[in-house]
Amino acid sequence: MKILLNLLILLNLINKVKLTTSIKTYPTVELKENCRIGSEVVRLFATSNDENIKLVLLNLGGFERNLFEIKKEKIITINEIDREELIISKRCFNRLKCLIEVHILVNDGEQYWVIPIHILE
Repeated sequence: MKILLNLLILLNLINKVKLTTSIKTYPTVELKENCRIGSEVVRLFATSNDENIKLVLLNLGGFERNLFEIKKEKIITINEIDREELIISKRCFNRLKCLIEVHILVNDGEQYWVIPIHILE
């Protein structure tokens, strides 16, 4: 009986602690190629009231951290963005409309944000 009670308590704790990651896709942002370094690409808005939100820019395509960084809940450019170079290196999802994605991990996996960026000529 005591073992069954302990198992029920453990199961209840596991269900309360279990986290599910919510995925949020931002609207597509338009960004001119060769914009000024330090340009704001998008302001990130937390859906929680946590003042100490932890945002991590993922480098899934192998180029994101070379072009962008997160500062004060904003994605900003840190290098020049060359549209043709992105197309040639097959970083764009669509060659006619150079669309890339930036992925953000929020609070160690509590949320996952996808920000599509259309690079304009």
